[in-house]
Amino acid sequence: MPHLRDADLSPMRLEDVPEGYPRPLEEWVSVGKGGRIFLRPIAPADSTRMGHALEFGDPETIQRRFLTGAPPKGHGAIEYLVTLDYRYRLAIIAMDDDGNSIGVGRYEGSEGSESAEVAIVVDPLWRHRGVGSVLLRHLESHARSVGIERFIALYQPDNTGVAALLKSIGYQPSPMMDGLVAVTKSLD
Repeated sequence: MPHLRDADLSPMRLEDVPEGYPRPLEEWVSVGKGGRIFLRPIAPADSTRMGHALEFGDPETIQRRFLTGAPPKGHGAIEYLVTLDYRYRLAIIAMDDDGNSIGVGRYEGSEGSESAEVAIVVDPLWRHRGVGSVLLRHLESHARSVGIERFIALYQPDNTGVAALLKSIGYQPSPMMDGLVAVTKSLD
C-alpha cells in the first residue's frame, strides 16, 4: 500500500471507545532503523480510514492479505473489519509519527475455539523494519491473555516475505490448504 496519508480520517488516540476496548494495547514502539510507531486497537471510528485503505492501498498488498483479486467492499464489510469484540476478534493498527496507517495485524477466532487465524499487512515503505514482528507479538500476547492457545496463518506460496517473517518468530509448517501455505504457532 503506498503511503496512505490518512491521518485525518480517524484520530491516533481515541477518546470514545467501545466496550471491551483494551486501552493498554495503545503504545509507542521502537522499530528498526531508528523509527517508532504507534499501536492501538482498531475501533468503529476507523471505518473511513479502513475504507480508504481498501480503496487506495497497494493492490498487490491487498490481494495478498485477503487472498483474492479484490478487497472486501461495501459498508457491511468495512463495519465487520472495524467492529471487534477485542477477545476472539482483535485488530491492531500501526501508525507513523503523523498518524498515517502503516500496517494492520488481526486475528479472528470464535468463542470456545482454542485457535484463531492471524494475518498482517504492512506498507511496502515500512517493510523489513520490524513492523510485522511487532504487530504479531502484540497480537500473540493479547490472544494468550484471553485464552487463545494457537495461531494459524495462511498465505500464498510465493509470498516469501511473510514466509520468512513467520518462520523467524516460530511458526511451524502445516499441510497446505486449498493451495495456500498454512503455518501454526502454539502461544503457550
